[in-house]
Amino acid sequence: MTTPPRNDDSAPARRLRVTPVSGIAMRRRQWLWNNYVPLGELTIAAGPAGTGKSQHAVWLASAVSRGTLPGELYGHPTSALYMASEDSWSYTLAPRFHASGADLDRVHRLYAETVEGSESVLRLPVDVEALGDVINETDASLIVFDALLSTMSGDLVKQGVVRSVLEPISRLAQDMNVAILGIAHFRKAGAGDPLNMISGSAEFGQVVRSAIGFARDRDAEDGSCVMSLIKTNIAPQGLPSIRYRIAPAVVDTPDGPTDVGTFEVIGETDQSVGDLLDQQTGTAEDRSERTEAAEWLREYLLDQGGSAKASDVLKAARADGIAEATLKRARSKAGISTKRQGFGKGSVWSLDSSGSHSAHSAQASGPDPNELNVIPMPPRTTRTTEGETA
Repeated sequence: MTTPPRNDDSAPARRLRVTPVSGIAMRRRQWLWNNYVPLGELTIAAGPAGTGKSQHAVWLASAVSRGTLPGELYGHPTSALYMASEDSWSYTLAPRFHASGADLDRVHRLYAETVEGSESVLRLPVDVEALGDVINETDASLIVFDALLSTMSGDLVKQGVVRSVLEPISRLAQDMNVAILGIAHFRKAGAGDPLNMISGSAEFGQVVRSAIGFARDRDAEDGSCVMSLIKTNIAPQGLPSIRYRIAPAVVDTPDGPTDVGTFEVIGETDQSVGDLLDQQTGTAEDRSERTEAAEWLREYLLDQGGSAKASDVLKAARADGIAEATLKRARSKAGISTKRQGFGKGSVWSLDSSGSHSAHSAQASGPDPNELNVIPMPPRTTRTTEGETA
């Protein structure tokens, strides 16, 4: 159904149309990584510097190249395109992909080239059509922009500028049913909703349907961090956050061995990125309350034999005047691990018997892939530049 065109000189260049919903074909939501990174959408991965966002993107692309990521393409290796503007391919990214066990023939460096032969990063939305051609040529299912801001120009805080860039790339993701991951940074100052802390413009959070946040847990003695969904319009609500660390690895090169960091999943955690950011911006009084709550929590669990149901712990804490939010933020400081008991059964909090804060995993032996929807990477090994295991 259309509006009739006018026959005079003022006839519009466009016309309005309507389509009944009965004429729209419905499609099943598909996931590159179950519940975390959807196919057909642009996902933002944002966090402070030094929290392993790029290592996570390498981990994701490596799993895609081997077909080991739980999702629509599990068991079906596909290609990944990776555009990098901040890290060296020779010194950093290529060694990371080696260490992460990627199929190196399926991971492709993505860049633009001028007619004079000089190289540059992509420019959005100018290069969207050309990107579609490359996706078809490589049969890629994942495209990474590291960092997303480097592909954009103009006054990004001006209303509509970010939207004019992101909407075309989002439509490309939908039309080609690929996952696009854009890495972004948090502003150095500010607190509150992590989605509003993304550098550049609030429109980042408005346009994307999915966003993952990253934050360091400063109370974790094992140096671990947490990643959480900070926005989703499509995944189930209440998904657990994931605790991870950047593990050391060594890769052999023609110049000799080189050290790199790789993304390593530890397990699920009830702590969120928002919790950790609130902790870091809290007052001295807030930090004192968390210290006292951590001491109370250790003593309580010792009295219970080392572990107790989370619901019982929270009930006892309320009786002693400790707020639930304060207690949850004190868990890592107290060295508490969390294990889910199954659907509808809640979780159990356990005191790390070693006294360290390194026991954050859902299970002592590592995450359960069925609970976490994550297939852990192979054991870390030294790899040669030919991809052989040393």
